[in-house]
Amino acid sequence: MKRFRGRAIVLFLYGKGDFNMAKVFLSAGHGGSDPGAVAYGMKEKDINLQIMLACHNELIRHGVTVVCSRTKDENDPVSQEVKEANACGASVAVSFHTNAGKGDGSESYYYAISEKGKKLAQYCEDETKKIGQNSRGIKTKNLAFTRGTKMVAVLCECAFIDNDKDNDIIDTVAEQKAFGVAYAKAILRYLGIAYKSQSSSNGSGSSSGALYRVQVGAFGNEINAEKFAAELKAKGYSVIIKQY
Repeated sequence: MKRFRGRAIVLFLYGKGDFNMAKVFLSAGHGGSDPGAVAYGMKEKDINLQIMLACHNELIRHGVTVVCSRTKDENDPVSQEVKEANACGASVAVSFHTNAGKGDGSESYYYAISEKGKKLAQYCEDETKKIGQNSRGIKTKNLAFTRGTKMVAVLCECAFIDNDKDNDIIDTVAEQKAFGVAYAKAILRYLGIAYKSQSSSNGSGSSSGALYRVQVGAFGNEINAEKFAAELKAKGYSVIIKQY
């Protein structure tokens, strides 16, 4: 073990762009042998995955830590999603689905006793309306995902796969990604993180590639510095120790 000699040992957290401690769990409903709803040659599991991946990319771009239930077409039962969400330490969990039953519009579900879930669900509907979707409003239902997860949780139904009008706004990957971006904006709004467009992120803003460091401690004793660094690393943070 390398020993430091000097008056102070300083710990830094580091990463590109803005620093925040938010962690979000995302679920793409169904998958593998379970296609979900099927209509017009489309499968719900594929739509859900594209929405989730687009949402994931937007959240990552804003410095949010994201854990996904799946990133490809594979079996992903709700019971497993709930276990993964509860184990990862996320403060927010969102599950993406596509409806069926000839209805029209999006809707977001939250657990009945969760006021925070209600707030996030409303933000999700606000954002889907901005991209031209009708909103059926926010609803409560005894769903395994929202009931079993320990954090603020919402299940979003983006559209009805078997409705001609709704199908027209989700039948391309680009349209599915637009829903993912909309849901990311809702999550960011809930987390209190300002949304930054791709153009501003690629300009002179915080995503220009510069490295930002945040000092979280200064120690005169090396052992104490190493102990605190280990605690931060266990929570998923990148840490460097620098002697001054």
